[in-house]
Amino acid sequence: MKKNVLFASLLLALSLSASAQYKGFSFGFRMGPNFDWTGSKTGSAVNNGTKGGFDLGVVAEYYFAENYAIVTGVNVDFLGGKYKYDDKRNISTIDTIADYQLGTVERQFKTTIYEIPLMLKMATPELGNLPLRAYAQVGGAFGYTQRVKVMDSFTLGNLVDNDYRATKGEYNPFHASLRIGAGAEYSLLETTRVFAGIYFSHDFLNNISSGAMGITSNYRKYYNGDKNLGERDLEHNVLQNRIGIEVGILF
Repeated sequence: MKKNVLFASLLLALSLSASAQYKGFSFGFRMGPNFDWTGSKTGSAVNNGTKGGFDLGVVAEYYFAENYAIVTGVNVDFLGGKYKYDDKRNISTIDTIADYQLGTVERQFKTTIYEIPLMLKMATPELGNLPLRAYAQVGGAFGYTQRVKVMDSFTLGNLVDNDYRATKGEYNPFHASLRIGAGAEYSLLETTRVFAGIYFSHDFLNNISSGAMGITSNYRKYYNGDKNLGERDLEHNVLQNRIGIEVGILF
């Protein structure tokens, strides 16, 4: 009996010792370009091209098992997009309902988002004799949109804006997205790794604010049928998709 208890205790100690060597915290930095395009659940916004951006951030990893880690940090994303939608715009100097004409608004926008990712990282054992591992990540990111600047062109021939201007509440200040990614990491030293990867991000919160509606701001409700501004019942929905490339270092 004593031998069995001693043997079980030894196995438990070895197990804890083996798992402990894979646990650890590391931090580092990441950066890379991104490419954005627009989608819409309601069909109110149509993608009008891809726009490039850039993101950078601080990374924190905690390995709770040999090949599994929780990844978080803080990212600063410089994003943009292009989309178009049907709407009525005033093309005269008098602001009356009769002066609003139906056309297509072609919009470009740019924004800065501060976000916190929360990902599960799954890594392979070292490949061959090299200190190289492949990994996959899945999770999400939640953040705050600092501001959005837009430039619109109305296709009836009248240029609504010829330069980027700040918006006033049309866009949702809260940002949330699903994210998946994959890449590889290489150990330079025992505690230093470099990595490179690619990720895909898809928004699941409408980028348009629920508070923006009516004649003063016709972004929430977009033109449908023959309804005038302030009478629209179909939600203007904008969701961003993003593919990004990232490189970084962990200590």
